[in-house]
This record gives sequence, structure tokens and C-alpha cells, in this order.
Amino acid sequence: MDLSSPLTAERFAELVDQEDFEFQRAELVRGQIEMVEAPDLLHGAVVFNFSKSLAAYLQQAPDEKGYAAFEIGLIVARGPDTVRRAPVSFFVSGERFAELDRIVTETRPALVVEIGSTNDRRRAMRERIEAYLNWGVRTVWMVDTIDKSVHYIRAGQPPRIFAGGQTIPGTPVFSDLKISVESLFKMPQ
Repeated sequence: MDLSSPLTAERFAELVDQEDFEFQRAELVRGQIEMVEAPDLLHGAVVFNFSKSLAAYLQQAPDEKGYAAFEIGLIVARGPDTVRRAPVSFFVSGERFAELDRIVTETRPALVVEIGSTNDRRRAMRERIEAYLNWGVRTVWMVDTIDKSVHYIRAGQPPRIFAGGQTIPGTPVFSDLKISVESLFKMPQ
């Protein structure tokens, strides 16, 4: 496969089966492959802790619809294609769990959780967030592992920052979900 010319999202997804390609660390930006640094342990802890809180919430709120997907390729732009792989994407539309078997998708999640855990993720964070919002994602949480804060971002509204002992309020996606910022950063036992 010629990787020098701009790739489509579909051709990018085909690379998952190539043994010599580290697909887990790859994204497609304007048709070109970009490798991202491997996440650190705190990145993994944030994903784990968010997932635990979300699962507990969904068990207690049976009327809530939706499911989370992890590191799925979100096709946020076409011509040339851009595929971002957010740590967590929460979907509320379509058939339940439909996105879990996909490598890339054009289905828009209602919430994206991004984690600024490495230098390259931090450098591209503004571009990543703008791409999600322009694509139609309603809410983005940007978790900053350096200052241990969560930037709560919604299109057309100023960002809100939560840190320390504060609790992140519910979103349009989950009206009653509340997660303490501190709990996101605890290392699992």
C-alpha cells in the first residue's frame, strides 16, 4: 500500500491488519499518518476511572441510553480525511453497541473524552477539540494530566475548568452523572 499519497479513512483502517504497523498509536490527519506517543499510566488510570464511574451511573439510571467505545477511529473530516482516536467516545444514537466492532466510524458520539497525557497530544489538543466540535460532537472533556483538571467544552459556550475537589456536573448526555475530578486521577489498586 502506498503510504506517501493521501489516504482515505477506509484505507487507513485496512492498516490494522498489517503486522509491521503500530495501528494503536496511529491517527490520520489530512490524509497523512501521524504517530502519537504511547500513553502513560495516568492516561490509563483516567480511562479506567471514568469507565468505572460511567458504568456505575448507567447501572443506576436504566432509562439512560448509550455506550462507550475506546480508541475508536472517529472520521472527523473528509477530503482529505482526518481520523482521530479519542480515548473515550460515548454514543447515544443508532443500534446499541454498533460502533464497537468498527475500526473507524462516521457516527458522531455525543461526548468525547480526550486526555492530554503526552506532549504530542497536548500540542494538537486545540485542533483535536475544534475538529470534534465542528464535526458535531456536543460535549468534549479534555483531561489535563499535568495540572489534574478537566476542561468541559460545549460548542458555542465558554469552556469551564474543574480541578481539585470539584465535581464535574452532568452533561446534556448524562444529566445526573457527577464525577469528582480527584477520582479520575487515582491510580487503581
